[in-house]
Amino acid sequence: MSIQAQASHSQGPAQEVAQAIIKGIRSGELELPVIPQTANAILRLTQDPNADMDELSKLIHGDQSIASHVLRIANSASYTSGDPIVSLQQAVTRLGMKLLGEIAIAVSMQSDIFSAPGFEAQIKPLLKHALASAAYGREIARKRRRNIEGQFLCGLLHSVGKPICLQLIATAQQKLGMKLNATEIAQIVATLHPKIANKVALDWKLPEQLQVTTAYFHDYDKAPRFKEESAATYLSQLLATWLLAPNSSPQTAPADDPAIEFLNFYEDDFQELLDRQEDVRAVVSAMEL
Repeated sequence: MSIQAQASHSQGPAQEVAQAIIKGIRSGELELPVIPQTANAILRLTQDPNADMDELSKLIHGDQSIASHVLRIANSASYTSGDPIVSLQQAVTRLGMKLLGEIAIAVSMQSDIFSAPGFEAQIKPLLKHALASAAYGREIARKRRRNIEGQFLCGLLHSVGKPICLQLIATAQQKLGMKLNATEIAQIVATLHPKIANKVALDWKLPEQLQVTTAYFHDYDKAPRFKEESAATYLSQLLATWLLAPNSSPQTAPADDPAIEFLNFYEDDFQELLDRQEDVRAVVSAMEL
């Protein structure tokens, strides 16, 4: 179903804003955000098996705001213990290139993508959920002995269309001289965010795994490739919802989800995931700017 067809389900002012967003994207009048330059460079670098650790340090040093946040997070209890980390080079050595890279990408994304002036109340829970999904993605990959860093990014970016949609709503409201209420805003985000997420994943030329999981995590069994990674992304966001908004669904629901069997988790394995909730909360707390 196209974005325009989806928007037809909206009503009144919400429909007008949704149609303005669709037309604006098609005409180029409303530009989708580009992937943050630092995040993109780090993403490419961390996928290069021949990359040098010094290159990552130089990249992060190039943005002092990101550098300071990365050092703060690297020194948090979630990532290190013992003597404080005082330099990025030391952080690379202590944490490893992949882990430090994912921290830097999360910081960069927060500053540029998970930001929509006037929508702070909506952005904050989206960010928490994305970070919790990323942290659970890492735990799922660790349990299954899969690519930890890749699954972290799948969780982080699975719902990237939502904050971008809020940015577009802010621009469209201003152009139309309108002010939507919270229900209307939520309606537009729910309707448009999947297509927006799919489009930016392609426009940003994200790695194929991220493109596929962003598009198929809700229908992981239909994914043309990366079915297990898509299922892990689905499960990570489900666990994030269970952790952060337990009243939105029965707390026992995750244990009965088909994705658990799809990923060949035994009951004890899955219980270990549930028992990591405080560790996940600590990661979210550490990574929030």
